[in-house]
Amino acid sequence: MRPASFVTTVGSTSGRRDGSDVVIAHEPDVGATLRTRGRFYALCEVEPPSRAGAEIAAEVSELVRYEYYYDLSAGVEVALRRALRKANRRAAQLLQGQRARVRLHLACAVVVNNEVHAARVGGAQVFLVRHARLFLPGEEPDELADLLHHTGARQASSLGAEADLLPNVWRQTIAAADTLILTSGSVIATLGAEALKNAAIMLHPVAAARQVRERFAAEGASGSDATIFIEVAPAPAAATRRAGTPEVPATPAEVAIAETIRSRIDSAQRVLPRPGRALGAIVRPLSLVAARAVGVVLELMPRTRPRLPRRHESARRRSARVQRATSLLALLLLLATVGIGAVVVRDYQTNQVINDYRAAIVSVENDIASARSFGARNDADRAWQRLDTARDALARAGASPAADQTRVAELREEIRAIGDRLDGVIVDLARDRTGAAPADLSQTVNGLYAADPGAGRLWRLFDEPVRAGAVLTRGEGGVGTPLVVAAAGEALLTLDDARRLWRAEGNSVEEIELPETDRWKGATDLATFAGNVYVLDSESGQLWRYEPQVGGGLSGPLAFLPEPLPAGAPRMVAVDGDIWVLTSAGEVQRYRRQGGAPVLTRLPFTLQWLGTPLRPTHIQKLEEQRSLWLLDAPARTVVQLTPDGREIARFALPERLDPPAAFFVSEGQRIAYTVHGSKVAATDVSR
Repeated sequence: MRPASFVTTVGSTSGRRDGSDVVIAHEPDVGATLRTRGRFYALCEVEPPSRAGAEIAAEVSELVRYEYYYDLSAGVEVALRRALRKANRRAAQLLQGQRARVRLHLACAVVVNNEVHAARVGGAQVFLVRHARLFLPGEEPDELADLLHHTGARQASSLGAEADLLPNVWRQTIAAADTLILTSGSVIATLGAEALKNAAIMLHPVAAARQVRERFAAEGASGSDATIFIEVAPAPAAATRRAGTPEVPATPAEVAIAETIRSRIDSAQRVLPRPGRALGAIVRPLSLVAARAVGVVLELMPRTRPRLPRRHESARRRSARVQRATSLLALLLLLATVGIGAVVVRDYQTNQVINDYRAAIVSVENDIASARSFGARNDADRAWQRLDTARDALARAGASPAADQTRVAELREEIRAIGDRLDGVIVDLARDRTGAAPADLSQTVNGLYAADPGAGRLWRLFDEPVRAGAVLTRGEGGVGTPLVVAAAGEALLTLDDARRLWRAEGNSVEEIELPETDRWKGATDLATFAGNVYVLDSESGQLWRYEPQVGGGLSGPLAFLPEPLPAGAPRMVAVDGDIWVLTSAGEVQRYRRQGGAPVLTRLPFTLQWLGTPLRPTHIQKLEEQRSLWLLDAPARTVVQLTPDGREIARFALPERLDPPAAFFVSEGQRIAYTVHGSKVAATDVSR
């Protein structure tokens, strides 16, 4: 006997995006796969919620689904058990670096024809609602355990907790109106199993999932509210196959009598003469007589008077009539000529406008090609001349009535891209985020990092061609607006507007507690050296130092300058063993800690310029770099100096870009990275 076919209606709480759960509801598109492997449902709860845990949960859940459908060598139960074992081993590998801080609870189910196969690992649970009663999977196939009398124990505390896991796969024959529930442990602990049963009995699966989410939020509970309601109903096609051939109903007696009478009347009409034909034969002669009588009456009626002959027209009148007709025809011809001329002139003007636009576009394309060729030969002056000419011609062409604005926009984008290439622009962050305006740069072995208060992100610039990715985003995980950034080996430190310090390394982001942040008024710059963290406070004119503790964390802050500078005087700080402070007046002050002194000692330091004296606005001095680097933003000049202040070389920045807002020099790459509005440019600093 062919097994019954069912369809499922699914409702889930998969709309959350806080990193606490992963929900999968998959139905194969191929009919053969649907019949042999069925529909797959899974949820994975992350405890406690975290971004790293959510990524691991998503990978593990997708691995279970993929391995289940990929393994065709065994039945449903064996394939599901193998998929869970592989996912458990993968979770154990991924959770090694979490030090048991993240736990994953998994529940999955497969609906194949008229059977359901389910398994769970950890605190997640699987329920079956049948005849308004709530059951748990039993220890054996086709065994249902009542929730009140269930005493079974879990096989593993969480996914990945045990290296070798043998999950128990429960099989049960399903019937119409059954509801399968997959839920997280947080929902059971907060709402209870009875709430899930009532929602499944009284509501549509989608409405039931929405009610669970709302009640979970109303309780103020933490953790995951992941829940899947799967309602089983008979397939319509199956009902059609089981239906038999409809029986032909018997003819009622009154219908048979009426049909007999009607047949006898028809037989009598065929034998008897029809009245209509007899009436027509009588009326036809009468109609002919009436028609002739009407004709005689019309002939007897008096006739109208005959028309008299018209008076002959004179030659003058005939000539005047001919002239009027000729004038009218001439006027009509003139109007037609004017109309045709207007159409021709307008068509000519339209064609002229179109031809002028096409010629302008061809000229712009030629200028762009020439600019690209000059740029490839490092002839920047001629390339800019061609680009300026193309930009002006494109502006005129864009104002034409025949302009194709899509093509004009494409050419304008090409001109901008070539101009950025000539200026050394490696990336424009405004393409990824509107309002992007980086304010600080730093670099590690993983790439270049930019603190962007405008977009509320900490960008990572990497790969070739350069791509931008967000390391920290305002509002995610409690992160505020990143203000400044500093490199600490392969890790990165950034300070946000809430005075919270964040450490990013690899895919992990953690907060470093800064004690007594209320002692400083604001953070102007950030530096780190040998585990110490330095916060430059421009408002109070002081440099605050945090030291690492033996047991972990930071202690401080310590006012590190011997004398506070005037309010607003400190601008930037750099640390390479010595402390370098750049003031708003362009003065570079050098400090050093002598012995065990609690504060710094100022050392004599004077800038020795080779050319016109500059007024630095930014400073960079790192432990692994031999030179001192300064940036004069208004003059668009980067200067390389020796540690004792003697100028070595100057490097000019692109004049067509906005004044630089930040810079970072990589001595290994011999490149100076500068920020111009939303653009990051690279300038060669090789001598």
